[in-house]
Amino acid sequence: MSAGSRIKLHCNACLGERWHTVLFATQREHVEEPHEGDYYHELTKYQLAECNGCEHVTLHTTWTNSGQPTPIEEQWPPKISRQQPRWMRELRWLFEQGNSFKQDFIREIYSSLKAGNFRLAVLGVRALLEQVMIENVADQRTFTQNLEAFERAGFISRIQREALGPIIEAGHASMHRGFKATEAEINAILDVTENVVESIYVAKGKAAGLAVPPRARPNE
Repeated sequence: MSAGSRIKLHCNACLGERWHTVLFATQREHVEEPHEGDYYHELTKYQLAECNGCEHVTLHTTWTNSGQPTPIEEQWPPKISRQQPRWMRELRWLFEQGNSFKQDFIREIYSSLKAGNFRLAVLGVRALLEQVMIENVADQRTFTQNLEAFERAGFISRIQREALGPIIEAGHASMHRGFKATEAEINAILDVTENVVESIYVAKGKAAGLAVPPRARPNE
């Protein structure tokens, strides 16, 4: 497929299959001389393509060899089904430079997702939640006690605490029982986690900056 051709690929910005226009295409071929009747041929095709919707650019490769008749296709950056939350950039302005662990944790969690390391992502979520709780209610020695203190202090509701239960169990299972969450389960876990982080830090910071006029006194 040459430059100017159209190809359907996954777009990490649109989060789905989209038509792309090939900007540049090339290929590399490797051939080994026959040895005792054996013949080895390897072909890698490279396509740099631009999404026709959002103009996001991706690199698509197709690899085949003599013993692999079915092509192996890959993209870079790797396919993702979820983007980092938009409020990530706001965390940078809400906290001093030395307190960036929340941004770092979330970036590393999403890096794990891109690489398909779902166990690492779940462990990262558990570690992020624990650090957030310790920052706000001090270390109560166990995750469960930290969670109880977190609720008592009003940082999360009873409903949110119940929603965090499966996340705790997923973290334990990933560490001790080899559990690997599915993509749908990871998305559910991140929905809850991001809601907690956003409500405590981002929404609270925005609310503190509102210039709400005081109520008028009677007869004024």
